[in-house]
Amino acid sequence: MDNLRPGPSNVKMDLEKELTNKFLSGEMSFAEYSSEWYEHEDEEDVDLRKNDHEPRQSVQLAEKGLTRRRKYTRLSTALLGLMGEANLRFVRGDKDTAEKMCHEIIKQVPTAPEPYQTLAQIYENDPEKSMQFSLLAAHLSPSDANEWLRLAALSKQRNDVKQEMICYTQAIKAEPHNLDTHMKRLELLTTLEELRYPLHTLSITRVKCYHKIAASLPPTEGETIMKYAKMAATLYHESGELEHALDVIATAYKKCPALFSMEDTNIFLELLISQKQYQTCIDVFVVNAGVEIEAEIQTVQNSDNLVEEQTNYVNCTLPDNLPIDLKTKLLICFIYLGAINLVEPLLQDFLTYDVEKAGDLYMDIEEALSSVGQHKLALQLLEPLVKNASFDLGAVWLKHAECLFNLGREREAIDSYYKVLKHAPQHADARRKMYRILEAKGSIDEALDILQQDYKFVVSASLLFEQCCALKKYNKMLKYLEVGEALLSKNFVRYRHMEELKIARKTKGGVDLIHEFRTMRGENPYNEDDLHFDEDETFKLSPKEEWSFFQELLGVACERKQYCAMQRLTFGSLMSKSLAPNRLDIEFYCLQACLLNNDHQNAFSFIRDFSMKYPSNKCWNILDLVINSIDENTHVKFLSRLFQREPNIVKNLFLGNNYLISGRYIVALKYFIEYHDQCREPLSAFLIGITLIIMAAQRTMDKHHNLILQGMSYLITYQHMRKFDQEAYYNIGRAYHMLSINNLAIEYYERALKSPPVTKCEKHGVMDLTRETAFNLYLLYKDHSPLIAKQYLFKYIVI
Repeated sequence: MDNLRPGPSNVKMDLEKELTNKFLSGEMSFAEYSSEWYEHEDEEDVDLRKNDHEPRQSVQLAEKGLTRRRKYTRLSTALLGLMGEANLRFVRGDKDTAEKMCHEIIKQVPTAPEPYQTLAQIYENDPEKSMQFSLLAAHLSPSDANEWLRLAALSKQRNDVKQEMICYTQAIKAEPHNLDTHMKRLELLTTLEELRYPLHTLSITRVKCYHKIAASLPPTEGETIMKYAKMAATLYHESGELEHALDVIATAYKKCPALFSMEDTNIFLELLISQKQYQTCIDVFVVNAGVEIEAEIQTVQNSDNLVEEQTNYVNCTLPDNLPIDLKTKLLICFIYLGAINLVEPLLQDFLTYDVEKAGDLYMDIEEALSSVGQHKLALQLLEPLVKNASFDLGAVWLKHAECLFNLGREREAIDSYYKVLKHAPQHADARRKMYRILEAKGSIDEALDILQQDYKFVVSASLLFEQCCALKKYNKMLKYLEVGEALLSKNFVRYRHMEELKIARKTKGGVDLIHEFRTMRGENPYNEDDLHFDEDETFKLSPKEEWSFFQELLGVACERKQYCAMQRLTFGSLMSKSLAPNRLDIEFYCLQACLLNNDHQNAFSFIRDFSMKYPSNKCWNILDLVINSIDENTHVKFLSRLFQREPNIVKNLFLGNNYLISGRYIVALKYFIEYHDQCREPLSAFLIGITLIIMAAQRTMDKHHNLILQGMSYLITYQHMRKFDQEAYYNIGRAYHMLSINNLAIEYYERALKSPPVTKCEKHGVMDLTRETAFNLYLLYKDHSPLIAKQYLFKYIVI
């Protein structure tokens, strides 16, 4: 069975047949057909790499089993005879037989060019088919630049831009030394640019054309090579492709080094340094710049116990006319190559140059010295820079400060860091380093102050977070809360009015949703005092870290009784996308913050939702607390809907209290009596008694005495159900006091004083009404018996 499986050659043959048939039937263009052959690679890029690095590229392609140029497929002896017969029949005018023979050959060997060449001649009266066969023949045959140029001209007549570009590219591959073909391709590219053709659909760009010219022409065309190498390098440099820029300049240098001027050499060295090819730079200095360098090769044993050769640079002699730019680059190369013995004398010579003119070069050398740890030498360059008015800049002072710090001169480093902040007040890195120095010296307050950013300017989120960590470390919790709130404001919202809060509570969108809402209202989407964070900074708290940080800030705000800050935090967190999974907890925190901040109106909007979603005694108790704290009494409809979904006798208490507060006493009495009939609790008896007594005090009511008797009867029932405790005596005394039955009021107040406290609680302590009772007795006696009144004050009301 294994013998029946299709082998790689059979699969390849099937693919070739399929591609050929698709092209011949018009299902794919020649550009698509060609790209399939080349396995979707960018042909021009590959060719450039091949020309620039021939040995290495050929090895890589061999390892991958790829061949850039299709091999010419030779026909067998039998098929060659058949091909000859087909050509003979065509010459004699028997086109049909010749065509059949060609198709038979294609059927057996679809990658042989000869049948396509003949078919192109057979269909010379059909330009479309003739063109197809000619393209196939040119693609499959050994390279023929003239044929590709002919096909390019035909493609131009047909206005097939993409195919014309492919033909020119193939012609250049066939004959890379022909400058005229390169110029034709560039001319076509220029025309396309003027027509604003979408060049991204082509596999060629202007810079690739320039690079190809420099890579293809022989050394005899030195001036042309230099011209296009410079043009390519300029375009590469502008797009940040320094490696390609170096490739094209290196190609030109290899072919015509004698044509390199000092300016060209300077550019070449700059590119080499950017790619850290310092040894190559030394070679260029010796060959092109007239620098004489003595070096010795030593054999050393490395850390892996392997023997390797090491170059030690002994001496260096510079020509008198060597430009300062090249001296700078030579210094940089020696620095990175570790030749400090040569750097020191060259540096002393360099320091004689005017700082005003050569300041930028000073900075380049300093950067190299600092990167290899030669801070003492780097400081020699920085000292004249910071003394010059033209270089009194934050960036220069920062390097000066870091250099001093690395040398252990911390006090001087702090002074330099302060100069950095003078020029760049929001420089986060300078503040961080100053903090570490000051903290190590024990100046904690000064260290914490240095972390504070000015919120009027762009702020660093990462520095805000580090400031929070430092404030927490040294227990500056109020400041920690303030800075933490500023950090979270990046993802949190500050609401301007109730409509925005309603949107936040109903949706789970981000901050952008509120900004869009403000824009729709014609408002500025941002507040004037919003913090502006550094957009280039990548610092971001993970959702888990943000949630933990948010909870910690809430704990601090609650502990320090900063309830306004607590409410701002909780409300703002509603629109944070990273905290969206914790939405239920956040809404409960919002409720707590509203209650603690006495914002009962907003608290009601949260507790009503909780009551609908999670009906329980706890929710109802909080709901009752909030309702009784709101001035407006318009919650009857909501309470009715709430208990229609979850029928409960507690409904009578809620509605009864609501109607009692609103002055609808008869309706309130009805709900209280219904509750009392089912529950028989002291509370319901007390509420009924109080309601009846309040009704008796109304002028619009008849039979006041009967109402009073009924009310007191329920209060006595309440007293029995409370088992004659302090609370019952006190409340009945209050009732008699309200009715001006003072003798009975005094009697019950006295009983309350003699009773033990109501209860004891581990959390809230003793619940005792002694002081309240004594104060009421004082009120009763103060007008008629002041001495007795004072006795109650001095005995019971003492703090």
